[in-house]
Amino acid sequence: MKTEPTMKDIADELNITVMSVSKALSGKEGVSSELRARIISKAEELGYKKGSQAKETKSKNIGILVAERSLNANATFMSIQQSLITQLSKLDYYGLTEIIPEETEHLLLEPKLLKDKKIDGFIILGQMKKEYLDFLKASSLPKVLMTFEFADETDGGIVCDNIYFGYTLTQYLYDKGYKKIGFVGNPLFDATVMDRYLGYHKAVLLNNLKSNPDYIIEDVSRDGEEQGLFIPEDVPDAFICNDCRVAYKLIHQLEGMEFDVPEDIAVAAFDDGIYADFGIPKLTTFSVDYDEMARMAAESILSKIQDPSISLGKKIILGKVIERESVTPKNQ
Repeated sequence: MKTEPTMKDIADELNITVMSVSKALSGKEGVSSELRARIISKAEELGYKKGSQAKETKSKNIGILVAERSLNANATFMSIQQSLITQLSKLDYYGLTEIIPEETEHLLLEPKLLKDKKIDGFIILGQMKKEYLDFLKASSLPKVLMTFEFADETDGGIVCDNIYFGYTLTQYLYDKGYKKIGFVGNPLFDATVMDRYLGYHKAVLLNNLKSNPDYIIEDVSRDGEEQGLFIPEDVPDAFICNDCRVAYKLIHQLEGMEFDVPEDIAVAAFDDGIYADFGIPKLTTFSVDYDEMARMAAESILSKIQDPSISLGKKIILGKVIERESVTPKNQ
């Protein structure tokens, strides 16, 4: 049976984004007159009928299900959630957020947004338990995973190459002259931290650096509960922190031990969030384009709504080191 063409079909034909198609067909700004004309022409050629697209969406609402433990453990998730709402609004959708507590996952309780049937699809932000994701599969609504993935998931995931991130940030510190590098984060908390740790460990092995189990300092429990940082007696000369907030927590603790950052110990962090520029010294970070991640997630869920049968696969977001004041070349 021939299906009616969707905005994604138009986008694929012209090798442009779904967002550009949406703006052109809805008369919004953001596309040139030449591109708008091409889009309208292609829509007519394919037989796209805007009126028939009522079947593609009903409420114009997209659910954003945020894992509470991820939100508590990393402030970046709040920024991502806000960016998602902004990107969805550019596509004429509303983003409705629901925080999913640990208890909800454990008891396999249906999110209120799904129970009340207020959304046309949903984005899962922050890693949730595999059992809970399997439970959510019972919903016929399209969904997209964001910041994590599971091997047997076919709904599509927007992820970071966190192994590469961990390796790159560790290699950056090594190139600055640091040989004893610690990692602050709990690899067993979620896949993001695990992959960053694996990248860190790869750089440690390849550069023949000192490997000490005490150099792995947990900032949260496996359930995401914040805990104290235990600095080993053999203090590393540099640290990589899982996010900016815990980096400043570490810096304050090191200062209490009469270490100066970066003169005595360098500190770098992942996720160039709002905390990166707040403290003294300003943090050297590995920056990820989370606005681009949010844009891709918004377009992906729209594509799934238009054609639930498509498989989006994995989409990877890259990043780069942003140099600030918390890392300087080590005096040899």
